[in-house]
Amino acid sequence: MKRSRKNAGKRPSMADRADPHVLYQKSVQSPDYDVPFFTEYFKNYTGHALRVMREDFCGTAALSVHFVTQHPDNHAVGIDLDWPTLNWGMKHNVSPLTVNQQNRLTLIHGNVLDAHPAQVQLVVALNFSYMIFKDRPTLLRYLKRAKEALQPGGMLILDIWGGSESQVLQEEPREIENADDDDGIGDFTFIWDQDAFDPATYLCTMRMHFAFQDGSEMRNAFVYDWRMWTMPEVMELMNEAGFRDVHFMWEGTNRKTNEGTGTYHRAEKGEADLAWVTYIAGVNSDAD
Repeated sequence: MKRSRKNAGKRPSMADRADPHVLYQKSVQSPDYDVPFFTEYFKNYTGHALRVMREDFCGTAALSVHFVTQHPDNHAVGIDLDWPTLNWGMKHNVSPLTVNQQNRLTLIHGNVLDAHPAQVQLVVALNFSYMIFKDRPTLLRYLKRAKEALQPGGMLILDIWGGSESQVLQEEPREIENADDDDGIGDFTFIWDQDAFDPATYLCTMRMHFAFQDGSEMRNAFVYDWRMWTMPEVMELMNEAGFRDVHFMWEGTNRKTNEGTGTYHRAEKGEADLAWVTYIAGVNSDAD
């Protein structure tokens, strides 16, 4: 087929050139924050160094990859059901690692609802990924599987979000700095789209879009059909699954700016913020 002279030599738009997995990692993941936070929290809670971690719903395995680079004794296991995403992570995140680091990383193309033999100190499920489970029996089954993967005294940490704004249909843009970009798209806008929410079931549809400086957009780069679980529901199910000392960590507030500090501490009571993100933790109840 001959190329139209009109389009000959026309450079693809930034939306056409951008890699959605790169955009996702830059917009919603922060392994350089999460790994030190989990490492410090685990050490302070258990008195032991965190050396073996499992990342459920690992996607591109960015967190697991970062973890094995932080200490020569760190080992990580990542599990994800979506092969294209996991394969992308292998090509782009795992391949730059040293041979030694790769040998301390195990990626499994599988279902987190199935049994996996590795016994780890910490299991994490981030970016609200477990909300793909829409009923109590299935979420309980997952929590029991996570507990089975833990060493005695090991810990499960989930993140969760809520607040009245989480139930409002809206698009929320956020500017993302992209100084180290190799695709020439520069800074871009991440758009979190709360597209549907049913208060009778708490079933919801969330979408991710990206907008670029040339005016182009990547719509529906990622679409999630979830059940928005609440904190008491998740904590009750964790207790039912056999975890002990189920608790949460709440973000501190800067009194001068009234904004979040980015640091999380164990709390007994939350705050009625319009929108919040926090972590829930539980400990394997088997004897240490």
